Amino acid sequence: MSNNELILSSGGHSEPLTEDDELLIQSKLWQLLARRTELYTMGDSSSVRIETAQELLQSINFCLEIYLKQSGKTKKLFVTADLEELFALGQKAIEKQIDLGKRLYNKACLTAPKIENISYMDTLRSIGGCFKRYDYRFFAHLIPCEIDYQLCHAVRESLQGIEYINQYLGRIIIENDFVRSFQKNRVESLLESYCSDYIGLLINIYEPIAANAVGLALLQEDVKELSITASDSERLTRFFEPLSATPAKIALNEAADRVCTELGISDPSSVRYLRKTTEELYPRIEAALGRGSLDGIFLGF
Repeated sequence: MSNNELILSSGGHSEPLTEDDELLIQSKLWQLLARRTELYTMGDSSSVRIETAQELLQSINFCLEIYLKQSGKTKKLFVTADLEELFALGQKAIEKQIDLGKRLYNKACLTAPKIENISYMDTLRSIGGCFKRYDYRFFAHLIPCEIDYQLCHAVRESLQGIEYINQYLGRIIIENDFVRSFQKNRVESLLESYCSDYIGLLINIYEPIAANAVGLALLQEDVKELSITASDSERLTRFFEPLSATPAKIALNEAADRVCTELGISDPSSVRYLRKTTEELYPRIEAALGRGSLDGIFLGF
């Protein structure tokens, strides 16, 4: 990827750029990189290792991209505007996102379910230290922490820096609130059935709970019970066998809505998150029906 492609491929709405536009933007970008390099070295040098220069350039791109997203402007603005001014505005937007991230982190810690899982606890701890290590002035695109805990729905890898961290924290809060709606002993029993070493292995806590809750909602049973008996599993098999994909997914979405109603979940993002989870159950259900049993999708304990 050429240097100005880092700018031209990110953020904003698409708008045609002429060859002259691209050359002008690249020239401005090099000038901005030179100034950022001098600041990074505190005036000692205008040159750094190639790897460091690439990281500084990535950070510049990230800040400009943040500005485009916040302002709704197009990349065409780079032709006439002072990139250093836009970069500074991007950094101010990042500062606000850092403040938001700290609030999200506090909420994630406060809502964390009392379920032991090493990767979950290590990840939260590492994110907490991230806010001290995050050098948004020069390396805003980096994520200076270890994130090992697997979300039910992973954050897009294309997101960087504080954007990735905030997206991750927002999703973990959704999962936390859902898991805390159930009795701890029932959650632990279900996880034991799902994975005997749920404490040590890289698993997601939310997904098996969501699957069982939706299964019970389909059967018009109490979703908080969590356990799916052998008889329940047979009933679910009979329920899904005559259904094609579309009516099956509709039924799963309706069951997800019922789960949210019973648990008192009204936040639209949380409802969408559970609906997405249930829709993604269908390919597994379809494959399992070919074997004549839904064991392994809906679990008993």
